[in-house]
Amino acid sequence: MQRAVHLVLATILGVFLYSPLRSIQGSDLVLQVIVFPFLTLSGLFMWKGHVIRTRLRQLDLTGDTFPQKLFFLVALSFVFGAGHHIDHVIRGNHVGWPVIPDINAFTFSLLVYPFLGLGLYLGWRERAGVRYWAVFFLATSVLVIQQHFGPYPNEPPSHVIGPYESRLLGLVAFGWLVVFTLFIVAALLYSVVVWYRQRDSHSERTQVDSGGL
Repeated sequence: MQRAVHLVLATILGVFLYSPLRSIQGSDLVLQVIVFPFLTLSGLFMWKGHVIRTRLRQLDLTGDTFPQKLFFLVALSFVFGAGHHIDHVIRGNHVGWPVIPDINAFTFSLLVYPFLGLGLYLGWRERAGVRYWAVFFLATSVLVIQQHFGPYPNEPPSHVIGPYESRLLGLVAFGWLVVFTLFIVAALLYSVVVWYRQRDSHSERTQVDSGGL
């Protein structure tokens, strides 16, 4: 999987560098902030992936408090969320502070990153578990869906696709948003399921202990 991702990113980089696509609006920024960094990270994981996974296990970020699948859903949500914010900057609409002086929904949406970092830290300290992430992803899912796909969206799909001179890039940006939405909804559902399972397991242990007494 890592090799496939690396090859896909390398292909995208090669196509943009050696084809007329390089002249498309925003293509250089996409390469600089998305393709090349992710290409570097995928190469790093191919080289030192086993070391990184070992370190994560040592940090206990993937134990009972923070299941491994949830950890990867959080990581993917971060990647796609950051990519969507970069998309805002590239197309230049629905942006706010710190890009421009106005404080608006874009500004407040950046709060997800400190809350995400807080969740990782508290999970490492075993002070927060799946309940934290269930609430986090519930709030994130509601905001993203209402903002983009609700009955009265503030930023409908046309606002994502339209600003790009190339319709292809606009569709890629919208597809990125759709995948991001799917990841945060999946993370919400998974964290809720794990939360209920942990609660039921705790209740069963409590009943057994009470019966033993």
